[in-house]
Amino acid sequence: MGVVTLKLDDVLEKKLRERAASVYGLARGSLSRAVEDALSMWLQSDASRPREAAVIKYEAFRGRAVVLEARSLRELAEGLKKLGINPRDVEIRSSEPVPAAEKLGLRVTRGAA
Repeated sequence: MGVVTLKLDDVLEKKLRERAASVYGLARGSLSRAVEDALSMWLQSDASRPREAAVIKYEAFRGRAVVLEARSLRELAEGLKKLGINPRDVEIRSSEPVPAAEKLGLRVTRGAA
């Protein structure tokens, strides 16, 4: 029997303990049994099956005309290079929205000395 250590959100842990106690009682091992049953059901469900990755398509436009299509930015760049087109001269669009940039890091302000 394997041992797995988990970190759960406090609210989720409380709900899990309450449900395990109501279904399996307060006996030793009831929490493990509840988790085993939940994992077994999840592994049998469709939710646990890997989804097919969406194919992302990149297109280079010059005006309204599509100059080149590719499945990766690297492929698009190589194709533009072969055609002798500067990447700065085209508009590149993706079939999948580009995620918003997130700024991380420390914010330093100069305080009064």
